[in-house]
Formats: sequence, structure tokens, C-alpha cells
Amino acid sequence: MTRYRIAHAKNLVTVEHGMVHPDRLTLFSTMRDELGFLPAWLDHHRGLGFEQFLIWDDQSDDGSFEFLCAQPDCIVLRAPMRFGDLIDYTDPEGQTRRERVGTYLKIALPPCFLPGRYVSYLDADEFLILPPGVAHVGEVISRLAGQGASSAVASVVEFFPAGVAGLEGRLPQDFDALLAAYPYFEPEPLVQLRPGEPPVLTGQSKTARLFERYGIEPRVERRGWHRLYMPARAKKAQMFQKSPRHKTPIVLRSDESYLTGSHNANLPPSASVLLTVAHFVFTAQFADKIERATRWGAHANAAAKYGYYRKLLDAMGDAPDGFLGPESVAYSDAGQLVDAGLMRW
Repeated sequence: MTRYRIAHAKNLVTVEHGMVHPDRLTLFSTMRDELGFLPAWLDHHRGLGFEQFLIWDDQSDDGSFEFLCAQPDCIVLRAPMRFGDLIDYTDPEGQTRRERVGTYLKIALPPCFLPGRYVSYLDADEFLILPPGVAHVGEVISRLAGQGASSAVASVVEFFPAGVAGLEGRLPQDFDALLAAYPYFEPEPLVQLRPGEPPVLTGQSKTARLFERYGIEPRVERRGWHRLYMPARAKKAQMFQKSPRHKTPIVLRSDESYLTGSHNANLPPSASVLLTVAHFVFTAQFADKIERATRWGAHANAAAKYGYYRKLLDAMGDAPDGFLGPESVAYSDAGQLVDAGLMRW
């Protein structure tokens, strides 16, 4: 198997639409069949000041590819390999590990197209929220550059409706409507920043709270020859992946500064800037997302978490307030996130 490095990523993709402008504020993403979120996602982040969107489309067939190619500020990439395919990747420190193609491209594509620039990264169901009084993402990047910080970390806050009935209907088509439909979050710190050190994760994600509340636990099933011996990798594939509590959505992409996976960078982030990413997991697309993720098997651990999400929905039944916990609150403004310790500026 070929051992890939960062510089090889550009050779794996073709530019299907658009042209990269290195001086523009850029948001990068990998996507597959995300047409439901795309109008709101692009509109919201344009409003925050992003000037171009570098998108690796993982062979979408729901109209996402055509929609993206119709956007003048989108650069659309494709590759013959799929997100879940495995490759051997050698990082800048010389360590080789096996990665999913999608994770490798998150690490490697932005520095190929935008070397030496701060580049943001978010998934299609993730919406960046800026601190109170900050209207433009350029203000965040200017502060990072002034500090000599190579990245900024964000709390990943899952938003949700009161009950399963709130998952019905159509997916809202703008950010304010998403917040109105799925307004609740848990006001508990998830990330502790430390000067010159990696962040420390605290608290629980909403997904973890729900699994615990409804008794959803991983169950390892031994079939065939696995009844005699089950390798650790096969056992791990049946365990659910923890829902992320943090992300590093802004990273200086250079030979010295880079992502090391989907959520972490190699150098310590700013100790005074903590952003928030609103993660819309529990939406009108939830049941469909479970079905798609299970069918594709491209997510971590063969999408095992989504099988447990299906069990969660069954366990919740039609309880009118099944998502709500004793501390759940409805979102009104970013000041709440600061007060809860989910944001710092």
C-alpha cells in the first residue's frame, strides 16, 4: 500500500468547480449527501465573513454536488477514493498510521491549497458561533495571529428538541430556524484551556447523557470464528464512538502547524479564545442519517454509534420531553455560552 504524505493529497483529487484564492478567508469541509443542510450552512458562514468554501464532495448523489458547483464562492473537489477507504499516512513527524481517506484529506488538503494560512474546518451539520461583540471571523484570526497562536479550539454543543416529536417535519433552511426548531442545549463546560498545553475535556456530551439515561450500552456479539477469538479491532468496531465535545475549527496550516485528526491540532491552541460549534445531530434528518451512516459504514468504527442511536430512539418512544434533562436550557444568545463556560473571548 502506498504511504501518503500531506503533499500527496492534491494529487488524489480533481477540481470540479471553482478556483482557490489563497488570500480569502476559507472554510473547508468534507461532505456526502448534505443537501438538506447546505443552504443554511453556506448562508450562515458567509454571514460570519468566510469568503470561499473548499469542499471535498465524497461522490454525493442527492444533488449536493450540483448545488455546490452552482455556487461562485465554492471550490468543489472529488476523488476516486471514498471517505471510509483506508490508506497509510505518514505525518510530518515521520509517524505512519492507517487512516480513513476522509480523515487524511481533512488533515492534508487545506495546506496543499492554502499553505501558511489559517483555514477553518466544519462538517455540514456544524455551525460556528462567534463570541458576543465579534461580528466577523477575521477578528478571531487576527487575534490568533497577534497572540502567535496556531489554532483555536471550540466546544461542540449538541442542540436538540424537547422530544422525539420535534424530529418530525422538514429540516429548517436557515440557522435561526434551526435554533427555533432545536433550541435546547446543556449549559456545562466541555473544554478547559491551559496555556501552552493541549485542552482538557470535561463534562459529557448530550449523546453520552442520553445513552446513559436510557441504558444504551455497547454489546459485543461474537459470530463465526470470532466465537473462538475476537481481535481488538473487531471488538472496537462494535463499540459506539463517543460524541465529540471539542473541535479545533481554525488552524494555521503549515509545515509546523497542522491537524492530527478530525478534532486535534499538533500545537497547543490559544488559551484565551474558546469558540462554540453548534452541532445539529437531533433533527428532522436524524432517522435518515442513521440509515445512511449504517449503510455506508464509513464513519469511525464502521458507524457503530448510529446503530445505538437507533436503539436510543426506540427507548425514548413518544415521551414529550424525552430529550430534556434537569439542566437543559433554550438558547437565546452567545452570552449564555460564555456564562456556561462553553465560550471564552
